[in-house]
Amino acid sequence: MDKIARSVNQLYERYPYPSLPIRNERDLVNKLHANVMSKILATAGLEPGSLSGKEVLDAGCGTGEKSCYFSYYGARVTALDLCNSSLAKGRKLAEKFNLEVEFNQCDIAGFTTEKRFDHIFGIGVLHHTSDPYTRFRVLSDLCKPGGTVTVGLYNRYGRLTHRVRRMWIKLNAGEDIERRISFVERRIYGRKLKNTHEQAYAADKYVNPYESYHSVGEVLDWFNKNNITYIGSHPHTRKGNVQAFYSQLKWLLKRNGFFIMSGRKN
Repeated sequence: MDKIARSVNQLYERYPYPSLPIRNERDLVNKLHANVMSKILATAGLEPGSLSGKEVLDAGCGTGEKSCYFSYYGARVTALDLCNSSLAKGRKLAEKFNLEVEFNQCDIAGFTTEKRFDHIFGIGVLHHTSDPYTRFRVLSDLCKPGGTVTVGLYNRYGRLTHRVRRMWIKLNAGEDIERRISFVERRIYGRKLKNTHEQAYAADKYVNPYESYHSVGEVLDWFNKNNITYIGSHPHTRKGNVQAFYSQLKWLLKRNGFFIMSGRKN
């Protein structure tokens, strides 16, 4: 585990993310979670029912909500994450709904398996690592021909305003996790954080010790280098460099700091 991985993992051991309030089946497959998952799947041209019987890899699974969602719809799910606290929550969630998910504690860079996957998801994980492209390449190599790879990353343009806010927090509260959380409570929320999910959300958004930023063009280059054909994105963008650039300027104005892109392995 490198220095960046250790520092990021320290945060998530203290604040496992996303720790969604999944109390019942409806919370898992309907309501807000279903809306988020439908947007992720749509970028790859998928629907929940199309996951049945497919080998799915959830890389950087966090507390396992996506993994359990995939399993609920009949996928054979392999999930991995560095954080013990997050994995413990994921296992508990899968057990609660009697879902089969193979959870693994490891870095994407060191993950090895004989399996090859129909659909691979790396949502919100690569930008918290020291070498996002190397880990993307690992994911690509694990994908079957004709399968899909979906990544979710912080955008270089859309997250600009938030990057300034993170710098402001760091200047005022330093590197200590609890000092930064306390500062966020006082200066951003104006109150104590209410529950586990809100604490996890604030920690991930404002306190994470490391994040990198990426453009649509960069991800398209990753796809090209790994024989992957672009399928779709959320928010929507066209493939051309000029069109993608203007899309990202719109993301900046709308403060869409996170984007999802999917491609098909040739």
